[in-house]
Parts: sequence; structure tokens; C-alpha cells
Amino acid sequence: MSEDLQAQYDALYKEYQDVMYKGAWRLGWSFFFVLVGLLPMMYIFIWLAGPRTWEHTFFHAPKLMWIAAPLNLGIVVLLLFRLYRRNLDLDALKQDYLARLRALKAELPASPAPPSNPAPERDWDTFQDDSLT
Repeated sequence: MSEDLQAQYDALYKEYQDVMYKGAWRLGWSFFFVLVGLLPMMYIFIWLAGPRTWEHTFFHAPKLMWIAAPLNLGIVVLLLFRLYRRNLDLDALKQDYLARLRALKAELPASPAPPSNPAPERDWDTFQDDSLT
């Protein structure tokens, strides 16, 4: 009975570690791609305005650029909120796994503490670092 519970606990713990590892990497790569996705948008803006007139775009921006800039900003904000929601989902999944692990651990019989063999401490009163005394 206790071996079966221990095997269930170990399998659930291994599954928890695997899910958290994959979820954290997925979040990290998604965040990376959202931020790196800003670079192609910048190049599209340069292409829209023209590479020779880039320095004049603040005051002389094409009308299409005035439409594209808020649209792209909205897309980036939407993707960041989506990442935040994924992070909350992963956190909820983590809390669910931890609750299940705690429940399984509570059912396991208490294992005896391993015997302690502390290393003897050095006797600092008899220690001499100076052989001249």
C-alpha cells in the first residue's frame, strides 16, 4: 500500500517537474519572440517611410504609418497580455499540482529520520596555530 502511494507520489512529482519545465521554457520563448517581433515592425516602418527619409518621419510620416503604428502597438500589447494570461494559467496549474502532491504526501507513512552522524567538531581550545608557544 505505502509502496503504491510512494510510486504515485514519485510519478506525480516527475510529471509536475516536466510540466513546469516545459511551461517555463514556452513562456520564455514566447516572451523572446514578442520582443524580437518588434524589430521586423521597425524595419517595416522604415520600408514604408523610405530609408532616405527616415530622419524626417517624425514630422513627415506617411498616413499609412500613422495607422500602422497604433495597430502594431495594439498587437504587441495584446500579445503581452496573452503571455500574462499564460503565466497565470501555468501558476494555477502549479498550485493544482502542489495541492495534489501535498495530499499524497499526507497519506504517506512518516518515514523515520535518517540517522545523524555529525562530524566531530574541532576542539578550538586545544588548537594552536603557533608552534613557538
